[in-house]
Amino acid sequence: MTKHFKVMTLPELYSGLFAADAYKNFIPKYRSLLLEPMPDQNKVARSMPSAANRDPDLIETAATEVARLIPQTFGIFKLIVEHSNDEKAGPDFRPMQRALHEYMLKILYHINRNCCTLLEAQIDYDKFDTLTDFLGSINAKYDLLDEQLMLVEQRWHENDEIIYYSLVERENKLDVFNTNGVCFQIYNKGLENQLKVPKEICTSNGLIISKRYFLFAIFRVFQHLQLNTQLCELERTGIATVESIKEEEIGYSLMNAFNETAKEIFC
Repeated sequence: MTKHFKVMTLPELYSGLFAADAYKNFIPKYRSLLLEPMPDQNKVARSMPSAANRDPDLIETAATEVARLIPQTFGIFKLIVEHSNDEKAGPDFRPMQRALHEYMLKILYHINRNCCTLLEAQIDYDKFDTLTDFLGSINAKYDLLDEQLMLVEQRWHENDEIIYYSLVERENKLDVFNTNGVCFQIYNKGLENQLKVPKEICTSNGLIISKRYFLFAIFRVFQHLQLNTQLCELERTGIATVESIKEEEIGYSLMNAFNETAKEIFC
């Protein structure tokens, strides 16, 4: 393990990313680093490595979309959890919650898809043929933990993409339940569970605890952005200054439900 990546507990990681009314906004710095030329480039060309594969407009569009969508996740999260213990839930409870859950999955899919675009933009294709080659080099240089490498490469995205399109194309169906708080599961036509999660996130009968699932889904997006911003800066300057990332204020009311769920999980 190098000095750049100190081992921290989940509560420590969380407290470094979220405040009572704000979150760390990595996008401005990440975008700026991606648009900078690499330091060992030809000084005459002054263009990014393999510029055809690193379109500045594509980087700008993807970064802007991530920045636009992230605040929405906190608003949807609040709506999902604020009635999670409502024992008098009316007839509108399930259709409303189904819509909120599907919308949250949609937003997270689009955030992660655009994060994939930004990840691809880190690669100098004059040196590496594939993302796997690039990640192998990064891992060898910085000695990442397996968990860190998983976060850098968004190892969850491929499965989330399959789930997303199965819902869009109505191959699978999402249902929600008012059981010990809001829970959900995704079923195929044979009513078999399609979403597998760690036991800490689900009930004994396989239902997924919504607030826990979505907290970790949002949390790992921020961990991904933090690690990749840090790696970009290390590659360009040799020094990471992630602690200087500014906070984006969205208000206590939006962050409170998220932070209270984190306390429940981590404390």
